Amino acid sequence: MNSRMFPDVAETWNPVTGCRFGCVYCWARRLAEGKLKRAVPHYAVHGFNPAFNERALARRFRPGSLVFACDMGDLWGPWVPREWILKVLEVVRRNPCTRFLFLTKNPRRYFEFIDRMPSNALLGATIETDLDEGYERVSRAPKPSERLRAVAELAWPAKVVSVEPVLRFSERFPRLLAEVEPLLVYVGYDNYGCRLPEPPPKETLRLVETLRSLGIEVVEKTLRPAWHENQQLLVARGRGRR
Repeated sequence: MNSRMFPDVAETWNPVTGCRFGCVYCWARRLAEGKLKRAVPHYAVHGFNPAFNERALARRFRPGSLVFACDMGDLWGPWVPREWILKVLEVVRRNPCTRFLFLTKNPRRYFEFIDRMPSNALLGATIETDLDEGYERVSRAPKPSERLRAVAELAWPAKVVSVEPVLRFSERFPRLLAEVEPLLVYVGYDNYGCRLPEPPPKETLRLVETLRSLGIEVVEKTLRPAWHENQQLLVARGRGRR
């Protein structure tokens, strides 16, 4: 299964599902409580509530593949039992020729397991902005500034940052991302019409260019006008027709 979120991902794997951060743009919740709830027994029982899928531990993986682990939840949320995480990491350790990408909005929890983290793990964090003010209207996850500090302090050679969906940010954002020393950064706009506080595309493109000038590899995802710019254009066109 190819990941829409990360086109270089060859497979997704979900031994732990569900999340309690309540992000307003969460596509996984809509999928788990909709299509999958009607078609897959695991989601029919649990929906998007945190759950452990023991059967997924027997999964086999292709050597050389990049697997997005737990894309249907947040494995590193504070509600996830330690034993669930250890069982997932043991499977990762038994597959040293496969790389596993983790992504969380609670990167501080990586520290709890860093001594047991397999070397084939890519540790990622979603950091949509560096601005804390008003973020509680988007998500109950730790504030963006907390996530930036945590990932910057994380002593791990393979770190990834996802700036998706990108939200309005300050001029300090490129420098703060560079301090993380990521292998790469994904940047893209919301794909689901959630009307988030989006920056204009010229600012997002400047972010991409600045990161590249600092020697950071950037993967461009959906780049488009901010939804409010399109709305303003439609209003202006409507007035012009009167």
